[in-house]
Amino acid sequence: MINIAITGGIGSGKTEVTNYLISKGYTVVDADKMSREMTSAGGKAIPYIREHFGPEFIMEDGSLDRAAMRDLVFKSPAKKKLLEEGTTKVVLADIEAIKKERAACNDKALFFDIPLLFETGSEDDYDAVWVVTADYAIRKSRVMARDNIESSIIDLIMDSQEGEDKKAAMADQVILNNGTIDELRAAVDRVLRSYGLD
Repeated sequence: MINIAITGGIGSGKTEVTNYLISKGYTVVDADKMSREMTSAGGKAIPYIREHFGPEFIMEDGSLDRAAMRDLVFKSPAKKKLLEEGTTKVVLADIEAIKKERAACNDKALFFDIPLLFETGSEDDYDAVWVVTADYAIRKSRVMARDNIESSIIDLIMDSQEGEDKKAAMADQVILNNGTIDELRAAVDRVLRSYGLD
């Protein structure tokens, strides 16, 4: 079984790629989903957040106040690092456990959707890394159309992630997504065939 990490900046179309892989019958492990579960009501990261950031970052239902935390961490690298200590590192450890569990399932490939792959330095933990990318202006327009986030916050988020050129240089495969969904899916099919997958 080959373990493939898929990453890409916000608005790159990474979710379209992973959804397409799922529709083709592949298993995709979603690191963001794992992180959200950890920071939902009763999640295992909530005590850490309460201790290190204070109760003002916990909603009435017991979940993380994502908007407040997002505003904080994208303005303070030190706070961002502190949050990652209690969330990202735990997710990466859980992913390693999933790899071991799935190794006995005889899958041809197991995909991992990891938005901050390079930022966490975990790219060497996978057999291959695919980067989904698009031009900055296209990515920003997609995020603005999708989410109700101020333009300046989008810039902070995008600027906090590794540069697209750097990601592409470190990737085994680069999937450019400046066009239509059909063009994106065709590009994914070409990459799959190059790995003997379909």
